[in-house]
Amino acid sequence: MALVIQSTIIHYYTSSHLTAITALKQIDNEFEAVSASLKVPQWRTFLRVTLPVCLPAVLDIARYYFVVSMATLSCVIFLYTPETILASVAIMHMDDAGDIGPAAALASLIVLTSTAICLVYALCTRVLLRRTQAWRDLARG
Repeated sequence: MALVIQSTIIHYYTSSHLTAITALKQIDNEFEAVSASLKVPQWRTFLRVTLPVCLPAVLDIARYYFVVSMATLSCVIFLYTPETILASVAIMHMDDAGDIGPAAALASLIVLTSTAICLVYALCTRVLLRRTQAWRDLARG
């Protein structure tokens, strides 16, 4: 299962990397220099400055990985074992065996699960960002 997870992350890495780079470009480079001059540990700067500023991007990356991993076939089709068969692979096998009804039902469950996770994500993101991103409203207004 670890290999399946690693291959999925690597397979979809480019989109998440570009999202993270764009978020990191929002941060002024001087934060790190000031932290170093004040002898603040890098992990503290990361937790108190970098992560809060990049939190929307981090949450989007997590949602992206979840949704694409629910339906991926391309990077896991050769890696699954009988103990780690994924729902998307099971759908393909059911369809190949002529079990179109169960395959469609399982595909519908994947869509419903992804939709439910996206709704929960939207709610949690709204609450979390309202608590941690109040400074953005002050900066705009």
